[in-house]
Amino acid sequence: MNDATSRFLDVYEYLKTKKIVKNSRDFANELNISTSLFTEISKKRTNAGMIPIQNLIKKYKDIDANWLLTGEGSMIKNSSIEININYKELAEARLEIISLKDEKIEWLNKELKKKKGL
Repeated sequence: MNDATSRFLDVYEYLKTKKIVKNSRDFANELNISTSLFTEISKKRTNAGMIPIQNLIKKYKDIDANWLLTGEGSMIKNSSIEININYKELAEARLEIISLKDEKIEWLNKELKKKKGL
């Protein structure tokens, strides 16, 4: 396995950790490569060729192409991916709060009906 392939897999792990991609199938679909090709790459049976690397750079603009190809610099160009993740996490938290609020309202309505029934 060459170094660029290793970094390609590092990007996959990063994107998965940040919940930008769900799994290997999602990642392969995002890059327009077959899941079997990604499996071969992840099992280190083949190197990530030009097409997967090129598609990764096109899809994920904040991944530094120089880092991916040479290892110089850092993986992320800037922090916009982090900002997008924070918004996603905030939206998920808001949905959870709304759901809890709805449950509380339902419980209070039941309690109110019980009190009125006395």
